[in-house]
Amino acid sequence: MQRHVAFLLVCTLFAALSLTPALAAPPAGVPRYDHIFVIVEENHGFTDVIGNPAAPNLNALANQFGLATNYFGVSHPSEPNYVALLGGNFFGVSSDDPYWINTRDKPSLISQLDQAGITWKAYLQALPYAGYQGICYPFRCNGSPDIDPLYVSKHDAIQNFTTSRNAADWSRQVPIEQLQDDLASGHVPTFNYVIPDECHDEHGDPPYCIDSGNPFDPQDQHLVATGDAYLGQLVAEITGASFWPSGNNAIAIVYDEGDDNAGCCDSNPGGGQVAAIVVTNHGPRKIKDATAYNHYSLLRTIQLSLGLSCLEFTCDAANVKPLAPLFAVTGSEVAHTTALSTPAYSTPSPTPTEPVTYTSHSESSGGWSVVPAPVLGTNDNSLGAVSGDAPNDVWAVGNFLPDAPSSNQDATLSLAMHFDGARWISTPTPNAGPNFNTMFGVSSAQRRAWAVGVHLNSDFKTRALVESWDPGSSAWHIDDVPQPDPERDLLFGTAALSDSDVWAVGEQQANDGRFGSLIEHWNGSAWQVVSSPDPGSSGNHLYGVLALAPDDVWAVGQRNDAGLPDHELIVHWDGERWSVLPSASHGSASAALYAISADRDGLWAVGETTDASAGGHPLVEHFASHENPDVVSLPAVGTIWTTLWGVAANDGLVWPVGTFVNLSTDNNQALVLRGDGGFHVVNAPNPGSGTNILAGAAAVGDTVWAVGHFDDGGSRLPLIERHVEQ
Repeated sequence: MQRHVAFLLVCTLFAALSLTPALAAPPAGVPRYDHIFVIVEENHGFTDVIGNPAAPNLNALANQFGLATNYFGVSHPSEPNYVALLGGNFFGVSSDDPYWINTRDKPSLISQLDQAGITWKAYLQALPYAGYQGICYPFRCNGSPDIDPLYVSKHDAIQNFTTSRNAADWSRQVPIEQLQDDLASGHVPTFNYVIPDECHDEHGDPPYCIDSGNPFDPQDQHLVATGDAYLGQLVAEITGASFWPSGNNAIAIVYDEGDDNAGCCDSNPGGGQVAAIVVTNHGPRKIKDATAYNHYSLLRTIQLSLGLSCLEFTCDAANVKPLAPLFAVTGSEVAHTTALSTPAYSTPSPTPTEPVTYTSHSESSGGWSVVPAPVLGTNDNSLGAVSGDAPNDVWAVGNFLPDAPSSNQDATLSLAMHFDGARWISTPTPNAGPNFNTMFGVSSAQRRAWAVGVHLNSDFKTRALVESWDPGSSAWHIDDVPQPDPERDLLFGTAALSDSDVWAVGEQQANDGRFGSLIEHWNGSAWQVVSSPDPGSSGNHLYGVLALAPDDVWAVGQRNDAGLPDHELIVHWDGERWSVLPSASHGSASAALYAISADRDGLWAVGETTDASAGGHPLVEHFASHENPDVVSLPAVGTIWTTLWGVAANDGLVWPVGTFVNLSTDNNQALVLRGDGGFHVVNAPNPGSGTNILAGAAAVGDTVWAVGHFDDGGSRLPLIERHVEQ
């Protein structure tokens, strides 16, 4: 027992000093490396980037150091590749679902490093704090219109393995800003897992940056250039650090998956041919290695170099070869790289005139009916919010992807439609910026309407977007709104009391990456930023807003501090200032609220809770005035990935709407709850054979409207459902 305790103390001391314990020499051909970095890029095949002028840094590294010319991903989509890179097998993972759905009770490289006392860290761009356990950040992701986050756990996969869901392993998953600190201090772990966010790994990430396009079109070239500039900066920082010349150090740069199903090495079909580059301080120069490799090969190389045993397919020495030629130590002089400038690419997005058709579904169930909705063109159309001023004056907004010949078919453009009491009619909207426009919220008063969201400006910066409907000209106009933060400004929700009293809420991001709440107000002549609370030390976000009177306005969202759990954020305007209200307790689970409504019984807010073990579950909170919110008991709903996106309340009835994932099909199913003293699930229509999502709800007179999108295996179609209380 004493010897066991002594051994643990020694391992703890080594970890504290960022030292690697002495291990047996690795087999011939794979030298011992003191530090290994793995940087993972996204969704581009070998020929998409090698030789591409949009990626000068990647190609310079490939030419100067080592390039594997026959390297493959192991599967599709992204998540199984990350699982395989750490586990030696993707264990049947075939989706990008949350890690608590794609859980695997298996050892991984991470658990091997822990057991051997070898230091490691995962440097994750856009992670709000060390040990964050959410599946995405910012926390509101997916839904309708689809919102991609910056950080995603599917591009990490450490947490997919139950063997790494412990406090120590969570603490070693840190914001990427810590990499600079560790490089400067010289306390660099042996294994370093570096994952850029979705705007900097060439994945694409609306609304925070442009989406991906087809290889070599202007949009995708811009995305590649953005990611390449960040890669060049990362590698230059690592090779310029004081530790780099000493011992043996390497940086492996790989893409998760390519454009086809080509594969090798115990994975064929695989994830397509991708680029793999190895930068070493004393290794080969200008080498091209044509050996067949994949992610199992890279994992086996790391295991051999660090004296670790094999896992799964890395044990197949006959078919899975280590990248020995690229990791050889040749005695080369140390080379410090310099980041190269990348070319600029414009991504035009003229707003085309698209033909308008209507959805043909007319299902009815549970007192709800699917209503025909206008469709622009034949590409994706999605709705995210609905609001009504009168039974014959209802608005719904979202976005669509154009497909007219004159359009940029990779662009995302704003979408609005109006119900005149008889049918829904498409109303053209102007678009700002070069590429991306979308509406996330809408409100109306006195026959006017305001839609809020986001666009990209000419510098491809995310900026708040407000459009207003003028009944006099029967047209939408882009409003001049403040853009208070230099990095990003987004608006998600809006509420109108009159044509001179309108609120909009969202988030803003500073240059240091931290998010803060954003609240703006229209006074009848101009939009102004109103000072808003930021109680969370790591981030604050507002998603929904409700205006009851000029001195009684509510907004909800999420706050992040320095650790778990993350709490919902509830703020109130009393006519003079915004103040923070207490949040409810959810034990170890994190909570977020996305929408808020009110009836005679008080205020109702909906969202979700998430937990690394329990998964994601719907959340309804009820409160009156400034009382602490009560968490409402709900019936068994959906699965372990269920979210409520919208809520409408009137006449003593509450209607939360959202979605849950059917685990047998991996499709989203529309979810409607009815609150009438208690809550129960309503069998509302699911018109699509694929995805069905309800994202917003509003009560107008005796009608409740809910909007979102659905599909039958093809493009997304706008989904509008209504319920008329009998």
